[in-house]
Formats: sequence, C-alpha cells, structure tokens
Amino acid sequence: MDLDQHPGKKIKWIIDNYEKGNSAEFARKVALSGPTVKSYIDEKTKPGYDAIQSILRVYSQINLHWFILNQGPIQRELQDNELDILEENHRLREGIKSLYAVYVEGNN
Repeated sequence: MDLDQHPGKKIKWIIDNYEKGNSAEFARKVALSGPTVKSYIDEKTKPGYDAIQSILRVYSQINLHWFILNQGPIQRELQDNELDILEENHRLREGIKSLYAVYVEGNN
C-alpha cells in the first residue's frame, strides 16, 4: 500500500475484507455513525485517536503498524493462544445463533 495512503482507504479495505463491503455493520461494530465512516472512506476527514482505538480493538487482527505507520503486513501474526481464543469465540457465536434460532421458533 502507498505510504501516503489516507486512513479512509485502510478503513475501506477493512470493511471490504471483514464486513463484505457493509459499512453500516462496520460502523455498528466500532460504535461510529454511518456518516462519520462515510467521511473517512470519502477521505473528507481522518479518524481521531478514539476512532482508531475502537477500530483496532474490534479488528484486533489488523496490524497497528500498518494502520498507523504504513509499515509491515496488513494483518498481524496471531499467537497460538490468540488463535485458540478466536476459534472459541467463533464456536460460541455459532452456538448463540443456534440457540436464538430455536428460541425464535419456539415463540412463533
């Protein structure tokens, strides 16, 4: 990626690759308004500290050095324990979705 790249392009990359292009879902996850995210993507404004912190907390697999300094790979290498946690998180989310589906069916 270009060293002078606007953070909005990086945010767009995250949205395209992690949220299948759904900027509303990205905005919801990072607790930003849709218009704020759009202003970043359109390169009208740059995210401040709080927005960057929220983005990197939610998308913890993104390399901080890439996002802020344009250095290194886009995704950081995860440690084994982090991979285990991500797998467990995924299993729990799928279990919750299944339980919710059963709950909804039982209440209809």
